[in-house]
Amino acid sequence: MDKLIFTSLSGQKYIDQRVQQISNEIANVSTTGFKREFAAATQTYRYDGDGFKSRYVSVVSPTARVDLADGPMQSTGRPLDIAVGGNQLLAVLTDKGDVAYTRRGDVSVGADGLLRVGSGERLASDSGTPISIPALTEIKIGPDGTVLGRQGAGEAVIFQPIARVQVVGAEPEKVVLRPDGLYGSSDGQPFQAAETPVVQSGVLEGSNVSLFSAMVDMISMSRRYEMQVKVLKQTSDLAERSQSLARLSQ
Repeated sequence: MDKLIFTSLSGQKYIDQRVQQISNEIANVSTTGFKREFAAATQTYRYDGDGFKSRYVSVVSPTARVDLADGPMQSTGRPLDIAVGGNQLLAVLTDKGDVAYTRRGDVSVGADGLLRVGSGERLASDSGTPISIPALTEIKIGPDGTVLGRQGAGEAVIFQPIARVQVVGAEPEKVVLRPDGLYGSSDGQPFQAAETPVVQSGVLEGSNVSLFSAMVDMISMSRRYEMQVKVLKQTSDLAERSQSLARLSQ
């Protein structure tokens, strides 16, 4: 009986964690550059004890790893809207001063003159510093991530490089979701700069979450939860019947 109860409660715990993941995905289905999480990972543990070391138990546990599959690209025509694809990420500087990563490309010039992404973090240059834009400067971002600017108007004034956006080539199996919604490395080491950064200007990447698939997953989790509750009830019924038989045999 105890094993049945343990199995049922373990299943309910996983279902609760998965429902939280799906709820977060549905809430961010329209968020620029949002990436869904992988549902879970299977790990195998060996239980040591008397006899042969042959008892292995597989455990399904949630993971903070994200799916870097590209979302739909949406043309905006805005010079500061950028998008990267594949395994590339944009480096940003948090308020705590550490480096994190994102796929949000809705860039704007903050009140302090620094380039920031839509979630508020400062966009990092390839030297790891914030990118400062002089006042009254028209800017655009080139296909290699170079920020170009010019002061004044007219075709006689050419764009001059100001800085270069730090684009990294991430290892997909090491990209994990941070508590603040940004991405980091599972081993804590920064990702290396991309050898050939590809930055699309005037384009934003949408979320790679499919609302239809997320709703189907939510319904599936609801059915699984009902099944686990039934297992608990049947376990209780079996326990009562066992006690009744024990009393009759006395």
